[in-house]
This record gives sequence, structure tokens and C-alpha cells, in this order.
Amino acid sequence: MRSAILAAGFCLAGGAKAQLDVPVHLQLNGPVDAQRQVTGLADPTEPGSGMSVDAVRANAATFAMSSGSQNLIANLTPAPSGYTAGMVITLVPDSTCSAGPTLNLNGNGPRSILKNGTLPLDSADLHAGEPVRLMYDGLDFQLIGASTLPCPAGFHVGGREYCIEDSSRSPLSFVVAMNDCINHGGRLCSFAEWVHGCEAQTGFIGTVSDYEWVDCAANNTGNAKRVGYGDDGSGNVGFGCRHGHHTAPATPTRYRCCMSR
Repeated sequence: MRSAILAAGFCLAGGAKAQLDVPVHLQLNGPVDAQRQVTGLADPTEPGSGMSVDAVRANAATFAMSSGSQNLIANLTPAPSGYTAGMVITLVPDSTCSAGPTLNLNGNGPRSILKNGTLPLDSADLHAGEPVRLMYDGLDFQLIGASTLPCPAGFHVGGREYCIEDSSRSPLSFVVAMNDCINHGGRLCSFAEWVHGCEAQTGFIGTVSDYEWVDCAANNTGNAKRVGYGDDGSGNVGFGCRHGHHTAPATPTRYRCCMSR
């Protein structure tokens, strides 16, 4: 195939613009490295613009900030004329998302954002200021990378990585309660999970009617830890997220299960 040969000395002077559109290979054959390169490429502003290595590294054409929590809106530069299967973008939301969000990119219409193939995002799967990568699969945008699964019926989001039961279970001994949670596909909540879920959710303490077991590294010899009621360590007795004490593991006590997302 014939080639178009650009002799050494080809350059773009000052603020001048040049357009190269040739149907053959383009070769730069200057005698030194500095004469075998095209420099000064700005970030692309048109769909057919060339890109410098710096623009590629900076995701100049695939990075966007989004606004909204339910119906996310974002704009790429240059603007894509439509959605193409396989297109990948980096998105930085300006707020935590609501459940089942959509993304409207450059006015091309809203598309669902999914995880694990077919699952809509949960509330708080996208966080303000935290970048995420999305790929368009031909129908919807897929979240690339680690993602969390929804909580099953009877559970709610306790934190980004775990679900916690909506209410406690009937009193059992510590060991039997641990086994019961395992048999239900979960685990007895740790002290940290229980306290975080209690303090993060308004109304949680209202679901606590008595002591509840927690699986805690602070369990001492011969005793196990339970929380939600009792002394907070300052002499105040009653219900509270950090109230509790140790007692014999055979003591029948209410409990709730947690599971990973």
C-alpha cells in the first residue's frame, strides 16, 4: 500500500490549525525523534478529533460529573451522538443515589444503572464524590467493579457491606442463637455491626424490646455480650445503642442476624 511521507520539518506553528485526511499510511521520517512526532494536540472537542496520550490518560473524552440522585444527568465532551454497546465512562456523582437510578448522558435518554447483570442499584450504592466506572451493554449501564447485593426480605441496609434484621428473634442461648443465624444464611451480628446499625438508623432503638446477643471479641471467659438495654457505663440504665453487659451464654436472650452484601 502506498504511504504519504511527511518530510522532517512538518509543524503546527503558533495557534495555526491543520487538518490531515489522507487515505494512506502517514509516516514521519525526520532524522531525530523530535521531528517524528505531532505535538500540541488539545483535548478533543469533536467526535472525530485526535487524542494525545495525556488526554487518554486523563479520560478527557469519557469523564463526567453527574447531578441528581434518582435521575442522574451527565455530559461528555465531545458529546456522543448516541449510546454504543461497549462504551465505558467514568462518572462522579454529586450526591448519594436513590434506589433504582437512571443515567441520561448528553440528552440521549435515561438508561437504568445495573449491577451484577440485572439488579438495579440500591440506595447509597453510589456516593457523592466517589468515582465509578460504567459500561453500556446495549440496553443499560452496568456498574463495573465490586458492588453490593440487595438485602433480603426482613433485613435492611446496616452499612455498605452488611444487612441487619428489621427486628429481633425470640430468646435463645448464645450458642443456639449463633447456629440459628448460620442456618438462615447469615451470622449473629457483631457488636460493631449492631451499634452502627442502631446509631445510623432513626427508629432502630424502637425495635429493641430487651437485651440482644452480639458476637463480640470482648466476650469474656464464661460470659457473652448482649446490648440494647442496661447500663451504658456511666450509671445510666435503660435502652440505648451502647447499653449492655456480659452474662452467662445459657441465658435465653433475643438476637438478630446480619449478613454480608
